[in-house]
Amino acid sequence: MPASKTVHIQSKARCTGEMRDELLGMRLSGKGTTDGDLRNRRCLPLDERQSAAELDAVLQHHHNLQEKLAEDMLNLARNLKNNTLAAQNIIKQDNQTLSQSMRQADLNFEKLKTESERLEQHSKKSVNWLLWLMLILVSFTFISMILFIRIFPRLR
Repeated sequence: MPASKTVHIQSKARCTGEMRDELLGMRLSGKGTTDGDLRNRRCLPLDERQSAAELDAVLQHHHNLQEKLAEDMLNLARNLKNNTLAAQNIIKQDNQTLSQSMRQADLNFEKLKTESERLEQHSKKSVNWLLWLMLILVSFTFISMILFIRIFPRLR
């Protein structure tokens, strides 16, 4: 309200100054006042009241608009805060999932390393005497079968 009163007082002072200039301008120029001028002066306070009412209405409208904008900005700020908190929670969950995945990958890498070492040892160990013994046994069986077929031909 103090802003509307200030604007009202300023507009009233401006109108009073314009009236004074108009009256003094008439006296300085030497022209007499006419009936039309007097009528206009009588209506001026009515115009001032109308302009003051219009001014108050405009100020009230602007005040309402500012309040509505302030409420909208407050709602937008709340929504932004809620969205930020939701994004923060999602990022925390993603970070936890990522850290669990990293731990699991490290464990899997260690297990893979130990198993590859065991496989390497096993592959080095596989060429041993048992393999040579099996190779010799298969070769001996093959040669003995050929000899057996030659010695005992098929009966007719």
